[in-house]
Amino acid sequence: MTSTQEIKTAAASSAAFYADMDIPTAVYTKLEDTASRIHELGRRTTEQTFELGDHLAQVAAILPEGTFNRWVDIRCNLKARSARNYMAVFRNLGFCRDELVDLSVGSTVLFHLSSATEDRIVEAIAFANEAGRLKVADVKTIMASTNEDEDDGKRNDQFSVGGLTGLKALIALKSREGLKVFIDDIVAICRAIEEALSQKRVIKEALAKEVQDLSRVARLELTNLALFVETETELRCNARAMTFPKSSEWARVHDILYKLGGVEQWPKSGGMRDWLQLEVLPVLLWVVSKERKPKWPLERPTAAVASERAEISYLSEGAPDGVDEGAEPTAILAQINIVPPLAHEVEHDPSDEIDVNLSEEVELPTAVMA
Repeated sequence: MTSTQEIKTAAASSAAFYADMDIPTAVYTKLEDTASRIHELGRRTTEQTFELGDHLAQVAAILPEGTFNRWVDIRCNLKARSARNYMAVFRNLGFCRDELVDLSVGSTVLFHLSSATEDRIVEAIAFANEAGRLKVADVKTIMASTNEDEDDGKRNDQFSVGGLTGLKALIALKSREGLKVFIDDIVAICRAIEEALSQKRVIKEALAKEVQDLSRVARLELTNLALFVETETELRCNARAMTFPKSSEWARVHDILYKLGGVEQWPKSGGMRDWLQLEVLPVLLWVVSKERKPKWPLERPTAAVASERAEISYLSEGAPDGVDEGAEPTAILAQINIVPPLAHEVEHDPSDEIDVNLSEEVELPTAVMA
């Protein structure tokens, strides 16, 4: 933390800067208040790293173009490169801020991670949860997997590597690619529902062609990604995927996808619009929300509803779409795998700060962007 004398000296030396820039009084007050907050932070914890990036982003938005580098040098004793790194952490890692704070990830690691794509960030967090820590070397290893040499047109055969290293790589591949496909499917369903709601009348048959099969696939993808395998206590036979806790939000997501997968379960035409607009779409948009902690859009279920939901969930797992109730769903169960986190552990010394570019925004349905 900067001493009081250093703060006063910096404030005095900035007077000429503000005079040269002809900064309005209101902006001057805001800048000085932000500078004081930055000096108080100390830039030590993960949370403070995010807070510092937030403060710097606010300053960058109100300073005249071309003056930011000089301001952070004079008022914050920060190099422009460091300031950009802090802002990138705030802007690019905000969606997983809570997880990174819980893991106490260091600022240098955050700088490297902020330049990764979103799926690599998720992969790195999964690795940190598994290993109990995240180092610069770990981030570099994860990010390097996107830059493998493909000049010879050959892909590294991950399905030939044995041992725990090979298994973790396969798990990471499944988690990364499976999550991406699942989100894409949910976004596609949302867009189809939004299009149907934009019409004067919701035509069930037309909407069913768009979302019925895709919802069945998405439900299986969710089960495959998020649930472990459960076996009965006697004889360890009839294995199936576990169910979400019956009163949980993800159980509701699962049930809505199950219902969307069978048009015969949909409300009558007169109730379709309300069902889609007030229940289905809000829940699916909650699934793909980029907020740190998206608010659940529906009322909490009662005990009776929760019990009914558990029965639906059990039936949907015991008899998947296209399988008779009495039939053994072997083909579906064969796809259900346990999905712990990832991949390789390579030890290296941490690197210095780096310049980063902001991650690209993922295009979401209209209601998400609103």
